[in-house]
Amino acid sequence: MCGRYSIGPEIESLIEKLNVALPPDFAPHYNAAPSQHLPVVSNQYLGQVVLYQWGMIPFWAKSPGQRLINARAETVNEKSVFKRAFRSQRCLVLADGYYEWKKTPQGKEPYRIVLTDQSPFVFAGIWQMPGELSATGTPEYCVITTQAPFSIKDIHDRMPVILDEAAWDFWLSDTEDDEGLQDILRPLEDDQLQAYLVSKRVNNVQNDDAELIEPLTIS
Repeated sequence: MCGRYSIGPEIESLIEKLNVALPPDFAPHYNAAPSQHLPVVSNQYLGQVVLYQWGMIPFWAKSPGQRLINARAETVNEKSVFKRAFRSQRCLVLADGYYEWKKTPQGKEPYRIVLTDQSPFVFAGIWQMPGELSATGTPEYCVITTQAPFSIKDIHDRMPVILDEAAWDFWLSDTEDDEGLQDILRPLEDDQLQAYLVSKRVNNVQNDDAELIEPLTIS
């Protein structure tokens, strides 16, 4: 599961690769959380970064609090709540790291997980137009998850799909090749990720500063 991630100034290099511009009201998020408006590149607005709301309110929801923030790669093309978006409404979710909580006898410990070269990346996402329960009228998105590689499985057995750069254009294209789309939703290899312990301040979504991504110093 991916329930929190970061998008710092380092995504400038990602912006250059995508050949897009950040919106003027963009601000770094070191503790991006569900329901926030966060930057994506969508096949609705190719060539620009837009702010969509994290969490898709399903058609069967009784309240806006029932947002779906993740979709499993293994079933995203089958479940009625996701399959339409999977086939025609896809997006790249900009990030430079994400958080997971490891269960220990002392309680849950937060870890930040990044690429080994610490470069920014994109999650595979899907989006939908807002429904009647939306308070903002902003399109909503969901992050697709897959199995975690062995190197971080002791923290959590799932991880967001981090798309290879070679797959970005295909994911944003108008293809309806389900098999091809499924094929790029793969876990990363063991040596592509690294994880480190961070402060429990990240547990509180009100905390959103650069210190959150610093490795925890244990004295």
